[in-house]
Amino acid sequence: MFWTDRWLHGQRLDNLVPNLFGAISSRARKRTVHDALTDQRWVSDIRGALSLAVLREYLGLWDLLSNIMLHPDIEDTYVWQFSPTGKYSAKSAYEFLFIGATSFRPWERIWKSWAPNKCKFSMWLAAHNRCWIADHLTRRNLPYLEHCPLCDQTEETIDHLLVSCVFTRQAWFRILHKLGLQALTPKVETVSFDEWWETTSNRVEGQVQQGLNSIIILGAWSIWNHRNRCVFDGISPNLNGVLSAVEEEMHLWSRAGARGVSHLLALAPC
Repeated sequence: MFWTDRWLHGQRLDNLVPNLFGAISSRARKRTVHDALTDQRWVSDIRGALSLAVLREYLGLWDLLSNIMLHPDIEDTYVWQFSPTGKYSAKSAYEFLFIGATSFRPWERIWKSWAPNKCKFSMWLAAHNRCWIADHLTRRNLPYLEHCPLCDQTEETIDHLLVSCVFTRQAWFRILHKLGLQALTPKVETVSFDEWWETTSNRVEGQVQQGLNSIIILGAWSIWNHRNRCVFDGISPNLNGVLSAVEEEMHLWSRAGARGVSHLLALAPC
């Protein structure tokens, strides 16, 4: 189509010369390139009073079309602009659907790590800040605890709960120490669970990385469960209780097929 297809330097004429396009009748807007350029029929399609803007765009378009030559003996070709080769493929069409989409950074660490789905889903909620804790409840005017139920020192957020709480940092140190990875424990200045997980995961590779990702999911899930027991069952924070639960689950995951966890357990110091 002369006016509405991207045939002139990759642009549509209705976008390139919008004022001139407004002076074209509805019927004439359906002309093909061949039909419009034959005997310059597109010029005779201009109707109504011509404003300065229309005349300016008309002269500019005339110059652009002056070097266009029709070749009736050559078939038209279609170019798929979302593929480097210019040819359509189902893959390129699928990738086109995600142009401009927001990337979710921790998706691979969550969904490609070995862990039960309930644990992965818990991490997905944490990554999106969708866990129902103090800061989330406050925004909805629902009752909440004023301080973290594990340390009773500061307001509760998901990042505080999973990485910067004093209780949590002790738990991470003890969990990672059993695997000889205590150097990866969150620091006092660590404030983001996602950033700590990403940085920590990138410091190792291979099966160690696979196992570490599973252990971080397990540790975070266990801390979250212990927090819920403190809130809803009224128990007191118990570091040894968290560690016992993590250690038991760790061996169960290993027997269930978590090769990365089995690899870490094999490398763990006696």
